[in-house]
Amino acid sequence: MFPNVTLKQIRCFRSVAEQRSFTEAADHLCLSQSAVSQAVAGLEKTLGVALLLRGRDGITLTAAGTSALAEARLALASVERLVFGIGTASTLKGALRVGVVQSAAIRLLPGWMRRLRAEHPDITVSLYEGTDPEVTAWVAAGIVEVGITSRTHPDLAARPVFTDDYVAVVPSGHAFAARASLALGELDGQRMLLSGGGCETLIQELLAAASSHPEIVCLVRDNATLVSMVGEGLGLTVMPELALPADHDGVVAVALRPKLRRTLHALTNPLDALGPVAMAFLKLIDDIGRPAEPL
Repeated sequence: MFPNVTLKQIRCFRSVAEQRSFTEAADHLCLSQSAVSQAVAGLEKTLGVALLLRGRDGITLTAAGTSALAEARLALASVERLVFGIGTASTLKGALRVGVVQSAAIRLLPGWMRRLRAEHPDITVSLYEGTDPEVTAWVAAGIVEVGITSRTHPDLAARPVFTDDYVAVVPSGHAFAARASLALGELDGQRMLLSGGGCETLIQELLAAASSHPEIVCLVRDNATLVSMVGEGLGLTVMPELALPADHDGVVAVALRPKLRRTLHALTNPLDALGPVAMAFLKLIDDIGRPAEPL
């Protein structure tokens, strides 16, 4: 007979596998920890195989568990399409987990969320903000369904959603502030602050290729803090134009020569595994279109 696997068991297993914790999974599902533990144990008993290893270092997946997680995601996405995909767009309900880099979280995401709420008021969104590598890793691990990041991955689907240029950001009194553009080689020997948002590796590679060796004095993760430090004369920086705060008094953005372009992508696991809520969000981004310049 066909094994009696329930949706509750599948949802509990997926949540524990993704959160790597029964406690966090229970909080996420609004269930007791014992209910989640019983559901996962019941699934393992029905399938006749261990899916999770419970140790001092936390929860890890067995080989069977890794395969089961992929199938669980597909199964739950199919159920979402069945339940929510047969009605009109206005009846779409569900939850969406989005990972996003800092610059997009501040400058792009609010407009997207306003539009999503207007079209689908019953969708709830959980936002995870991180660096480019972190967001990409969250998508690959299934922690988020959609990730907005410049870092792609061969196993993930990527669609471009925004393009901007890297610029040099200098104090308003700096000798470079009056320049129309700068070559990377001209940054050689300058005191420099680097962004810690994930693009610093690319910037350092570009500088090395241009035989430019600025004096790196600090690594700063928060963009607003980074720009404030530049404004105080602690050094200059290179960052994507979108990462500039809307109010950046005391600093000047100078174009780089040649132009260095960054593309933000919406990363997802293979599109056939996405539920209708994630698909609606991606369609909304496509419908809005990609601005030619930062907003």
